Amino acid sequence: GCDEAGLRRLDLNLLLVFAAVMRERGVSRAAARLGLGASAVSMALARLRGAVGDDLFVRTGPGVQPTPRAEALWAALGPALASVRRAVRGARGFDPA
Repeated sequence: GCDEAGLRRLDLNLLLVFAAVMRERGVSRAAARLGLGASAVSMALARLRGAVGDDLFVRTGPGVQPTPRAEALWAALGPALASVRRAVRGARGFDPA
């Protein structure tokens, strides 16, 4: 896992890639959703795998299957990312007047 120093060095965009792969259950589908190439998504996943010390996904015929560690990570990160999205959306609608 990541300690605090490791978390500071973690590119948080990797978590967005992770979220897309979790939702789409495939690297190519996640890449299309993110507007990236499949190789960029694969490289991002490799960096995240190194950071968390787990494979995160296992290749299956039609896509990928999350590992138990990926499922646990998603259980914590999914709601956090949704909260960040709501906060950012709300900030756009903020009118100080």
